[in-house]
Amino acid sequence: MTNVDVIHCMPRPHIGETLTVNYLRHNLPNGALLVNYHLPDVTGTQEIDVVVLNYNGVYLLEVKHWYGAIEGDQVYWRHASGGLRRSPIPIIEQKAKITHGFLARRGWGDVSVTGLVVLSKGIGALHLDDPQKHKVIGLHESLIEALTGREYIFSSSSKILRSSELERLRQTLLDSRVTDAERRVHGYRVLEEHDRDHYVELIAADTEFPSRKVRIKQYDVPAIGSRQELEHAVERFKRDMAALLEAGPHPGLVMPLQFVRDESSDERYYLILEWAGEQTLADRLKEGSLPQDEQVRILSGVASALAHCHAQGVYHRNLSPSSIYLGADRAKVGDFDFAKVPTVTRTLAKTGKLLVRGRHVSPEQMFHASQIDQRADVYSLGAIWYDMLFRPEPDAVIDRACIDDAPLPEGGKDILHMMLAQPRSERPQSMEEVQSWLDLLYPD
Repeated sequence: MTNVDVIHCMPRPHIGETLTVNYLRHNLPNGALLVNYHLPDVTGTQEIDVVVLNYNGVYLLEVKHWYGAIEGDQVYWRHASGGLRRSPIPIIEQKAKITHGFLARRGWGDVSVTGLVVLSKGIGALHLDDPQKHKVIGLHESLIEALTGREYIFSSSSKILRSSELERLRQTLLDSRVTDAERRVHGYRVLEEHDRDHYVELIAADTEFPSRKVRIKQYDVPAIGSRQELEHAVERFKRDMAALLEAGPHPGLVMPLQFVRDESSDERYYLILEWAGEQTLADRLKEGSLPQDEQVRILSGVASALAHCHAQGVYHRNLSPSSIYLGADRAKVGDFDFAKVPTVTRTLAKTGKLLVRGRHVSPEQMFHASQIDQRADVYSLGAIWYDMLFRPEPDAVIDRACIDDAPLPEGGKDILHMMLAQPRSERPQSMEEVQSWLDLLYPD
């Protein structure tokens, strides 16, 4: 029976960290694990995948969820995906050096700090021209032996910790860690974090100009089995940016700023977007009904932005209240993760996977997602109008009978019925046509 404490210092560890922690929890005799630990440092935050504490001292694990054969030298590794990455050995050794200095300044200079690289999918064929390659270990008995023996400790004279000292050392690290509130992503300080199902949304501020905010979408690559799968996963994550760049700037679109890979993880990517306001339309609907003039302003703004996209051959395909951001003076459309983009050759529609479910998805999209046109977004905009009128429960379906009792001017009910028509041939044929109907309906 093991006696291992697991402390998650940051939310959502990547899959390699999770596998490693589960293995250690069941096989390490004792100690403590600090998962996704962030150490403050003058050169920037040092992210450490797993910190192992036991009587031998401190072990820092750099976890790579890589697959297949790996070859390289002391500077670069090339793994089966074909990607060239900096060798994680000097990276974790540098982190160990920084951590040792950090602890020494707090009276723990005689404690061993050792860096190891863990390949969570197994070693496979490992061809490294590096004298430190013995520090690369898979999830098997040799890892437990490395963490419990004295072979890998920093110095043979390093102190063996008693239980009380181990507890104090753990508390020293926990008291000094970078918290969620101090987290940095690509130079931005993270203020809030929200789980958005297929990605994590970070609200962040510019460290030099705290009043300047950005919205960051964090994507985690799932377990990958080949180079081709990795390329497809990253391509899917880039689609949001590709769609907006393809459409071009428009005051009604949330424009991207950067797409970057997390320097400490091959499994995590960030899309940094301009700030478009505190609320989404979904948030606003939870607060209560919207007055008619606000409904019209949102509908017209979204229709204008999507008409601009459609002119470039970009179709949103995932329009809902959650993808409409409400700024001080206008509504903006974002979240083009599932968009149909001319320059993106492989879309989710071509993989045979369903896009999204719910009342905002046009009927034809559920079965012929690769063949949809702008009328799919017209349907979704009609469903959003329906939401603003009736504020249904999240899982409720559209009840067309309710439209006849909607508080709409003469002709408005007919327009909404047309936008929500099952056959797309009966809907308005474009967003420009929707705008024209709204102008006639609400001339002021």
